[in-house]
Amino acid sequence: MVRLRIHVGQGTHRGPLTVFPVWTDAPTLSGLLTGASAAVDVAERAGSPAVDQLVVTNRADRPALLLAGELLEGGWQNRTLTATTVLEPAVPTVLPVLCVEQGRWGGDQQHRRRARRAPVALRPHLERADAQHEVWRRVSGYGAVAGPSPTDSLVDRLDRSRRHGLVDGLAPLAGQSGVLIGIAGRPMALELFGSRRALAAHWTALLEAAVLDALGRPSIRTSAALARGFAERVQSTDLVPIRAAGAGRRLSGGGRIRVDDVRWRDRTAHLTAIDLTHPVLEAS
Repeated sequence: MVRLRIHVGQGTHRGPLTVFPVWTDAPTLSGLLTGASAAVDVAERAGSPAVDQLVVTNRADRPALLLAGELLEGGWQNRTLTATTVLEPAVPTVLPVLCVEQGRWGGDQQHRRRARRAPVALRPHLERADAQHEVWRRVSGYGAVAGPSPTDSLVDRLDRSRRHGLVDGLAPLAGQSGVLIGIAGRPMALELFGSRRALAAHWTALLEAAVLDALGRPSIRTSAALARGFAERVQSTDLVPIRAAGAGRRLSGGGRIRVDDVRWRDRTAHLTAIDLTHPVLEAS
């Protein structure tokens, strides 16, 4: 299997956050729609809405990439996708989701899909056996840094975290297709897309989610040496296919740093790597 070569650039330090640009030697992947501009409809299950399921339909004429942790807002309650998937056009698909708004059930048939993201600290828990309880617990925990919410909603807390301005003015650089996030002096996560355009489509949501993880953490810069060491670990991780991801396939591997790679037409559409021992993830 051909390995991606990952290159990490100079980081930008903002309080607890350090944001590093990432490039690869992979050719650009085209043909996938993603982000808020992807024409994806979201609906409750007809007749009997379920907390853990939503129906999504790609209304475009090309496949659409939806990401693990992507928020599906409105409906009977705000949810988050549990896994990255590639949706074929015009095929209604029931996808597994988790609730990120514990205090509301019902009252709204309209969904808003803005392709916002759940913080990284939630994502390793999305496919656990006790996932819903753990996600509710962690969403409630963000209240300590982002304030109360009438319905204990992650969306409310993301809205508040934007006011801190930690990532204002940051933008992808020429050719950049990925980003590495350091918090409180340690690399936490790396996300890599199949194209610069795909990264740009998720850029704001990705960084705003990182802010919520960073609030209340020490303002320590993550060093370039640590960031590059993290990228080298990701680059050398052996990945094995584990299951389909809609029209794509998912490969995973690693130990302390878990790597998930969703591929379409045998090319990386979205790769994530998370340090499962980072203090932000280990926090109770």
